[in-house]
Amino acid sequence: MTRPPIPAGVRDAHTHLAAGAADLLDLDLRGTRSGDELRDLVAAAANVAAPGAWVRGWGWDGTSLPAHLATDRLVFLARRDGHAAWLSLPARAALGLHADTAVIAEEVFDAARDRLPARTTAERVAALRPRVVELAARGVAAVDDMVEPWAPEVYARLRDSGELPLDVGMWLPDAIVSSDADALRRAFPEGDRGLAVLGAKIFLDGTLSARTAALSSPYADDPGSSGELRMGERELAERIARWASRGWRVAVHAIGDRAVSVALDALERAPRPRAGSHRIEHAQVVRRSDLARFAAGRIVASVQPGHWNDDRPWLARRLGERPQVVVHPLRSLARSGATLVFGSDWPVSDWDPAAILVSATDPDRGEEAMDAAEAAAWYTFGPR
Repeated sequence: MTRPPIPAGVRDAHTHLAAGAADLLDLDLRGTRSGDELRDLVAAAANVAAPGAWVRGWGWDGTSLPAHLATDRLVFLARRDGHAAWLSLPARAALGLHADTAVIAEEVFDAARDRLPARTTAERVAALRPRVVELAARGVAAVDDMVEPWAPEVYARLRDSGELPLDVGMWLPDAIVSSDADALRRAFPEGDRGLAVLGAKIFLDGTLSARTAALSSPYADDPGSSGELRMGERELAERIARWASRGWRVAVHAIGDRAVSVALDALERAPRPRAGSHRIEHAQVVRRSDLARFAAGRIVASVQPGHWNDDRPWLARRLGERPQVVVHPLRSLARSGATLVFGSDWPVSDWDPAAILVSATDPDRGEEAMDAAEAAAWYTFGPR
């Protein structure tokens, strides 16, 4: 397709900008296609790393395993979806994991990643600086970043030195201590368009690529699994209520149709935030009966058009025929009256605005394809 013109004022409403920039300080594995290639990249990095240092990579495809990898190095290779990793045997031992468990996912992955040696603030600033410059050069004027607790300080350093050419809205992790979150919201109030804390994010399920997104019926290519919720419905409602009762808006990561339904149930009952709206992030499989609930509950659908293109090679095989749901909905959500915001989910997917607009308007999406004007509108304005 022809590259569309980039509208002025693009807002990328879902990124992992600060964390992704830091993750890519070491090995960028997003282009690797074989175990041999993976092995060679890791070996080259290990050869220049100090003895006992960790060799980290990000962007592993989840299928190509490192071939004949030396077992004497601490190696942690995060999968591209940010929900799993492959670890060498010494790395498993160092992190207290079972020796036979080379691949870890979801909560185990989160806990293991948190135990890796922390980057310094200076390293994180240096990693983020060229990324914000590149985004601005591509026409992106604002981003929503799903941040770690250390990110506000990193962004503040760039802002204070005049090196932040974007408006940044930060969504803090649900695991942060409430008093720390409130202090950050006071330091970066949501009314500040330059750098603001917007809300809190909760993970409810996993991903379609890993078959951990929570579906209502089993995966077509794995009939023994329907994915999983990362917490029960009562716990989700309690977590949302803890934030919303203090005036916070909440974003819930929900990809599978079961997760989306559960998230809608909880957000519909939650107190309204003092500004803006609660959101559901991704919403890649949605029951047709749930489409109208977004507008009725004033819940924003935060979608990433590029993920449809990422998923195309295996999506039909994974989901099969599911007439009761819409997969990667765009126009169905818009027609139902929902408010949408477009994002990239970088570095999981491409942040190039032209690529995102091409994906949103691709005729191959069928009834879910948007026209150019509609796609540009959801990409440039919406609730902040």
